Amino acid sequence: MNTLSLFNEWLNGDGFCGYQHAFTPNVDVIEKKDSYTLEMDLPGKTENDVSLELNDKVLTIASVDEKEAETSEKKTSENDAQYLLRERRSAKFRRSFTLPKDIDSENVRAEFKNGVLSIKIPRKAQEQPKRIAIQVA
Repeated sequence: MNTLSLFNEWLNGDGFCGYQHAFTPNVDVIEKKDSYTLEMDLPGKTENDVSLELNDKVLTIASVDEKEAETSEKKTSENDAQYLLRERRSAKFRRSFTLPKDIDSENVRAEFKNGVLSIKIPRKAQEQPKRIAIQVA
């Protein structure tokens, strides 16, 4: 997400003006001969809080904790109590990555372990130059 997009979200009430914390997870991108790997830190999230979508070489990773968002404005059911101070908020995000042309989109795999989402994106084998035999006429 670029700075302009982040600023626009704040103006639209999704950020500090809307009393939510801006959250942009850290990502490492690793390139190997046979694959790319994205590793994203998502502390406090589970695999059920994250959605992945690959559409026309664009990988989108998004999350919103709807249960927390719903209860942040409602009173709790216990003794009709209400929050006086609420600093732990739902953190939603959406990040998109345009992937290279050499990916094998049919074999992308994701794993979630210890608050880190790892997405392995295999590369297609590069076509090797083909030698053409010259026939004697």
